[in-house]
Amino acid sequence: MTRALVTGASGFIGQVLVRQLQARGDTVRTWSRGQPLALDGVDVVFHLAAPVDPSRTADWNTMLEGIVVLTEQVAQACLLADVQLVHVGTCEEYGDGPAPFHEDQLPQPVSPYSTAKAAATMRVLALHRSHGLRVTVARPFLTYGPGQRGARLIPAAIASALGGTPFPMTEGTQTREVNFVDDIAAGLMACAAPEAVGRILNIGGGPELTVYALVKRIFETAGADPALVQRGARPSRSGETARFVGNHQRARLLLGHAARVSLGEGLRRTIEYG
Repeated sequence: MTRALVTGASGFIGQVLVRQLQARGDTVRTWSRGQPLALDGVDVVFHLAAPVDPSRTADWNTMLEGIVVLTEQVAQACLLADVQLVHVGTCEEYGDGPAPFHEDQLPQPVSPYSTAKAAATMRVLALHRSHGLRVTVARPFLTYGPGQRGARLIPAAIASALGGTPFPMTEGTQTREVNFVDDIAAGLMACAAPEAVGRILNIGGGPELTVYALVKRIFETAGADPALVQRGARPSRSGETARFVGNHQRARLLLGHAARVSLGEGLRRTIEYG
């Protein structure tokens, strides 16, 4: 049994992580900004708390304070208490680098969010090398599942399919790797293994498909009229990444982690949730 503390526990992935830790029998505490960060009786901290806005116009000061500064505070607390840290970065750190992305390539962030995440990754790994911080950096890839909200592609397409409303989109030729949230949470849990300390680990391994194929699959699974998908109604965004997929061999070999939930099953469960 592990005694875990989760920051960002109210977020989309954080909620699932807490449920999975508890189902395993772990003792779980959560933390929100403004509370004292007390780590007495804690074995591992899963640090997910961060503002999430991958747009290129996101406010830099918000990202600096909510990601870099906060990560420094969490890392220093873990170092002082000799507590293991699983720092949750993002696949966005790879930016417009060559795909499939692997952990040893240099980050090429293209937004304030990904720049701040890359800086936080460099900082915690520097603390590992210089001060012995027991840290693993997990980089989850694109995630979907029940309860996800907002303007992201999959929840937006599901809302349109269930509501019977048109879904205008680009040609959708760019490819994306997509992962069910349960698989991502399981991968984060696996990153607490001692052999993962000091490493960056891509977490994912779900299928890669074009955005158009994904949207089409969503409408088919929901039983919605495929004519509602208005392909080409919107222009492609400037600087759109043509291929966004990770190499997940390291997590498979080191941790035995692999995606388990098929796209069909994941979409069915997500659509049924509503």
